[in-house]
Amino acid sequence: MVKYTHILKYLSASAVFFAPFICSGQVEKQLTPAEIKQQTIVTEPVTLKKGFIRSGMLTNYRVADKYFTDDGIKEYYPSNIWGTKSVYNLTFQYGISDRMEVELSTEYMNSRQESQKTEFIAATNTAKTVVTRQKGTGIGDTYVKIRYQIFPETSYRVSVTGNINLAIPTGEKNPTDIRSAEQYDLPVGSGTYALGGGLFARTIFYPYSFTFGLNYTYSFTGRKKFEITDIREIEFQPGEVLDLSLGANLHLNEWIVFSNELTYQHKDKGTVNGHYSALLPLTWSASYRPGLVFQVRRFRLGESVTIPVKGKNTAADPLYIVMAQYVF
Repeated sequence: MVKYTHILKYLSASAVFFAPFICSGQVEKQLTPAEIKQQTIVTEPVTLKKGFIRSGMLTNYRVADKYFTDDGIKEYYPSNIWGTKSVYNLTFQYGISDRMEVELSTEYMNSRQESQKTEFIAATNTAKTVVTRQKGTGIGDTYVKIRYQIFPETSYRVSVTGNINLAIPTGEKNPTDIRSAEQYDLPVGSGTYALGGGLFARTIFYPYSFTFGLNYTYSFTGRKKFEITDIREIEFQPGEVLDLSLGANLHLNEWIVFSNELTYQHKDKGTVNGHYSALLPLTWSASYRPGLVFQVRRFRLGESVTIPVKGKNTAADPLYIVMAQYVF
């Protein structure tokens, strides 16, 4: 009898010791729906609660100034080339259950590209300046994402969420309004469907939260015109994409969060007419993204900048991001 008493005491002590690591929901403060809707990116649930709605807009802007070469060297574009690109993402998220969320988003593209070159005409011994101007404006592709909490935070210290992503090519994929070889409108869509999936893990040690993300994207075969001189659409397939992220967020006070994220993206070579092509080269980039997120009750405003640190065949200019969201 004494033996079993010692065993029971040992099991009780073990349960008390390991309980905080296995199940945090037993000691978690019960919040009202209004309080949950006002939580920050550090403390909010990974997916929306059932019936909750979040809508918002994400704007990013970049100036074409520098790029990473095929050798991974950062260089300036030639002085006679200039361009900008802005993307406005509209998002709508809905909580299907306390563990599942669906997101629908679309984008409005606004890009400008200009170049200038001087041609020497030997017959007349004169020089001619040729200026090219292209713009691309319009609604781009549409994206659908489903997230599901495999291991919810209410039961585990580390939550793991799976996601499935679908890209639908709703944007114009070919050059349009071709007025000349120098004057035409750029495409605003990718021209192909893409399917992806991944995992997202998060743990909270208030006032900190730490995150890890892994995502894979496979693009299907599509058809589009790469150049304005193409008579017909050409078959192509973008390369597979792998995305990794590692983040750490900190509450500076009750309503301001300082976010930090390291990201890595690798995109394989793509094919044109079934063959690898320089039009779709292998690219990769490693970046650092610091930011500030302001929470005012249900309204959230965020600002961040993605700083490319190293890469290959990709842009090397900072990407400025502004986010606004509201939970209903």
